[in-house]
Amino acid sequence: MDQADFPWRSLGALLIEDELLAPAELERALAEQRRTGRLLGQILVDQGHMTAAALARTLAKQHGVELRSSISVEPEAPHRGATTASPARSLGNKRWRPLGALLVENGLLSDAALQEALAEKRAHPDRRLGEILVERGHLSGGMLASALAEQHGLALETVALAGELDAVAVPVAPGQPTYHVFSVTYEPTHERRTILHQGPNLLDAADFACDYVDREQPVALEIQRRDGETCETVWTYSRERAEAEASSSKSLVETFGFDPTRWGTGS
Repeated sequence: MDQADFPWRSLGALLIEDELLAPAELERALAEQRRTGRLLGQILVDQGHMTAAALARTLAKQHGVELRSSISVEPEAPHRGATTASPARSLGNKRWRPLGALLVENGLLSDAALQEALAEKRAHPDRRLGEILVERGHLSGGMLASALAEQHGLALETVALAGELDAVAVPVAPGQPTYHVFSVTYEPTHERRTILHQGPNLLDAADFACDYVDREQPVALEIQRRDGETCETVWTYSRERAEAEASSSKSLVETFGFDPTRWGTGS
């Protein structure tokens, strides 16, 4: 998978909708992302548009979980246009990883527990992975927040977010759009599409698509957003394009001894 922040469109739209980010701030962050390939959440925090805590809460909401402080201290509020540093450290220019894989790699979740949660999600596509994991007791609200922050290139360093948050399920809004992941193969006279996943959350579709690409190496993959009779392709993957980009990056490293397209993207 490439290193762009996979679900940036959905994250940016939600941040603007919740008035945590101005459209101009999002555009600046996206321009930085296109220039450097860094993760969008990391850029937003580094540019001072919001704290890591505010970002983690928004990401958790996307995964169906509302995070609330379980201690008397007031939770950290989002800071529009803040200039002070967030209580987080950058993890450098890391690529997007599916939430389930990240949790297993960090020892926060067993592979068996992940498979059980994924089976639950397949049986109930309207439910979201974070919601299922928290409800089953596999994760606390703080653990989910920390993992989602890491998924976006940040390591939270606040005690409150690390373990002092209650998690409350966020109901799925009626009539909201659904996201469908298709594999695409090319026949002599037409394209054949096979649906692999569907659900109301783009992040879950992104997680599924990333994991599927890593495991199966499909010819092509796409995610479609469907809202009533409206259908829009929001992301595509091509094995041919990915191999060409990987070859180009390798050639640059062989020529310069490093990848100049990534120069200065770490923190």
